[in-house]
Amino acid sequence: MWKQTRGIGPVEGAAQGVNASHLPPESDSAVLASILEVAPVSVIAYDDAGRIVLWNDEAAHVLGWRANEVMGSAAPYPRGADGTESQPVEIERATRAGGIAHLSVVCRRISLGDRRVTVEIGRDISHRKQLEGHAVQGVKLEAVARLAGGIAHDFNNLLAAINCSCTLIAESLPAADARIRDIQAIEEAAARAAELTRQLLAFTRQQVLVPTVLDLNDVARGAERVLLAITGSAIELAVEPGAEPLHVRADASQLEQTLIHLVVNAREAIAGSGRVTVRTGRAMLDEDPTGGGVPIVAGSYAWLTVSDTGRGIEPDVQGRIFEPFYTTKARGTGTGLGLSAVYGIVKQSGGYTFVQSEPGEGAAFTIYLPVVELPLDQPEAAPRRGATAGTATILLVDDESALRGLVKRVLERSGYTVLEAEHGVQAIERCASHDAQIDLVVSDLVMPMMGGRELATQLRTMRPNSRMLFVSGFTDDEVIRDGLLAPGSAYLQKPFTPAALVAKIGQLLRDPSTGSPAEQR
Repeated sequence: MWKQTRGIGPVEGAAQGVNASHLPPESDSAVLASILEVAPVSVIAYDDAGRIVLWNDEAAHVLGWRANEVMGSAAPYPRGADGTESQPVEIERATRAGGIAHLSVVCRRISLGDRRVTVEIGRDISHRKQLEGHAVQGVKLEAVARLAGGIAHDFNNLLAAINCSCTLIAESLPAADARIRDIQAIEEAAARAAELTRQLLAFTRQQVLVPTVLDLNDVARGAERVLLAITGSAIELAVEPGAEPLHVRADASQLEQTLIHLVVNAREAIAGSGRVTVRTGRAMLDEDPTGGGVPIVAGSYAWLTVSDTGRGIEPDVQGRIFEPFYTTKARGTGTGLGLSAVYGIVKQSGGYTFVQSEPGEGAAFTIYLPVVELPLDQPEAAPRRGATAGTATILLVDDESALRGLVKRVLERSGYTVLEAEHGVQAIERCASHDAQIDLVVSDLVMPMMGGRELATQLRTMRPNSRMLFVSGFTDDEVIRDGLLAPGSAYLQKPFTPAALVAKIGQLLRDPSTGSPAEQR
């Protein structure tokens, strides 16, 4: 509420906002009063004592107080101090609801009846400031994404080399050798590091998704057992899927990981006992449902909300919670990548993530994914079991020489003949000079000279019978947009373990229907 001036009531005749008796006598008071009431700008006038003597409807709309609540009271800020009589100045004003209104104002000293007053004329620019804020935040996040993506790419190559080295060393030691425990500790540390890079890639939208048509209700139901283990006995978990099917196109494992991240976040916001609720539903959107001004592609969306009865989120924190490495946890207790991974996974799937919260009143995180009118995809059958070792010839293409050498040793120990190439151009040369069959090409996606996508295109005509396995520490929007990694494509995420690589190769060589360049779209 506006603070009343002690000992001074409302100015005489000014109890109803714009009052004709306060207008210059030579003007048509009624007409001028009507103009002020319908004007698309806020008009506020202060007398020399700092009391409000004029307050039009737009001022009430923007700031929240009605005229009869503020007339004669003191302004909570210096009268006219923020404005000039020449150029508009952008200022912030507190609203009755506790928010902030952004205004572009000019001030004038005029005669109002028998007095001189300061008139502040303001244009509400709050929506424009919201859009500017989103644009700045977008540029900031994209810059971080480029940096993080490059780091993750190089780091994943190093981790893959560590994994291969550990396997080769362990295989050279007796089974009872105590050093094997040390090697296992290195492998466990590498696995934790790999999870951090996966979260980075999720935020930067540079991970490879394998999208299928699935029901968001099934994701919520299927994760309930895992979520119960996460929340524990002190927190009540309620999973309430919607009644109608919610078909979306997304990566099932990444979507489940998103739900897990949100429930973990909700659990950590609750001190002691509380409740976490998971709901799904369907909505038509054409604008930001939270009123935050985020541009929305209009359409039908399936939504999933995770709400909690925790401590809530401060307004200044809400603007940063999706930034990578930002965390309110104590040092050493969180990476700050969980919510940024959620943001990236949902964004890469064509959706949006929003948060609504008040301090002390819990929080609700909602993801929206576009609804697709397509039948559900059927799960792939499990690959046939069999020996992974063989006598096939494999062309290994990777610009990381250290990793390439280690992978070659791993494959040769499994019985394969391995040819090497540093990039796509060299791989084409090796294919042209090798007369015998090349059964499988294992290629990185991102390389100098020629990457995996261009290599696959040329191999379709050069080696139509050669199957292809793509590996990479990250990918980019162009690869995904061109459909190289469509369902059915053979892909292995770095940092892979030697066992995962050998198993994947064995599966491809046993099943001729997968991994063929001729079938890539």
